[in-house]
Amino acid sequence: MKESTRRSKNFFMKKNNRVVVGMSGGVDSSVSAYLLKEQGYEVIGVTMQIWQDKDEEAVKVEGGCCSLAAVNDARRVANKIGIHLKTAKFL
Repeated sequence: MKESTRRSKNFFMKKNNRVVVGMSGGVDSSVSAYLLKEQGYEVIGVTMQIWQDKDEEAVKVEGGCCSLAAVNDARRVANKIGIHLKTAKFL
């Protein structure tokens, strides 16, 4: 790693070590939150609940984004990696 990059990274870690990660409960956001925590950041997860799950078939057809099941997935991930999760509900 270049010295200037290392100094820049250290500067930001000292000045602002809190990050917010939008969490869907999926792999990409979960791994991002985990890696940031492993790098020493204080990670706060945020997820949205836009509608209530209907029956299982409706969830399969519509997908799981922003449903109660997705919120629960994000909650499980946050608990597992030890970060705080906030949920914005738009019902």
